[in-house]
Amino acid sequence: MSTCDGDGAATLDGESEAALGPTTTRRRLLQASGLGLIGATTLGLAGCSLGGDDEKGSAAASGSTTGGSSNTSSGGSILDKWTREKKARLGVDLSFPPLQFKDENGTPSGYIVEITNKMMKELGVEVEYVQTPFAQLFAGLSAGKFDMLGIAATILPSRALRGWFADVPTFYESNVVLVKKGSGTTYDDLENAKVTVLQGSSQAANAATLFPNASFRELASANDAATEVAVERADATITSEFSVADAIKSNSDLEVLDAPPLFVDANAYLMPEGDTKLWLWVSNWMRYEASHRTFEGLWRKWVVPDTQKYDLTTAVVGINGEAVPVS
Repeated sequence: MSTCDGDGAATLDGESEAALGPTTTRRRLLQASGLGLIGATTLGLAGCSLGGDDEKGSAAASGSTTGGSSNTSSGGSILDKWTREKKARLGVDLSFPPLQFKDENGTPSGYIVEITNKMMKELGVEVEYVQTPFAQLFAGLSAGKFDMLGIAATILPSRALRGWFADVPTFYESNVVLVKKGSGTTYDDLENAKVTVLQGSSQAANAATLFPNASFRELASANDAATEVAVERADATITSEFSVADAIKSNSDLEVLDAPPLFVDANAYLMPEGDTKLWLWVSNWMRYEASHRTFEGLWRKWVVPDTQKYDLTTAVVGINGEAVPVS
């Protein structure tokens, strides 16, 4: 079982631990769209919707269940259960530093973990993080394997069919391209390239729309996708801004394509469909913390040092939930 220390940090229980270039027409188009997205609010209500959840992974997580959450089966809100039992089971994939990962002591850490621990501490609730492969989180939520996601995910419409997203994002995510150093690759070259992406990600869901003639292969981790480029089994990988540092650390012969972001995703907490009380409380808490610049401070702490190192476009969550570019 997970426990909270005096600062509200949580640890995994034994079961969860075991589960564990040249200016082109395309460049001008992407520059306009990328910079427009980074400066605009992309979220409305939670009924709108880390990418596209993998259907095979979802089926594996759901098994023979038909879905439904613990709150809808009992008729009460998960929020009431938390405050009554003083315990929350949250689905996570702790393999995305610096957003969510385990530190050298095996303790969950990172940007989103710090936010989640702060939220649970506000309620006086002990956190149990249920480690689950990312692509299986969404079916796991539908099947009631945990109370809600303890990390944020891209607000894909397909995911909004499985639950309700908070109406204030937890972070905005620029998506960039990694290529082999000195390759001279441009966006136009990706038209017919071999491209790798993270399985079940927004990159997997959206990249083919931008490059319909390219061939895509989904890998189990962002680092695996980057390694395919390093060993020249792929021409490029599309990845999140926060995955760049770790990918280049493991594959030093890679570099970021000198271009604006391909697209920008909004990411938010996902809760069981129909639990209005929980959704209202989480959304209200998120709006309060955004207005007090909590997310800005934590993003600058955990993410901005690496984005500055690699000269990446990034944005913080503003006081009204909008994306505010970091200068």
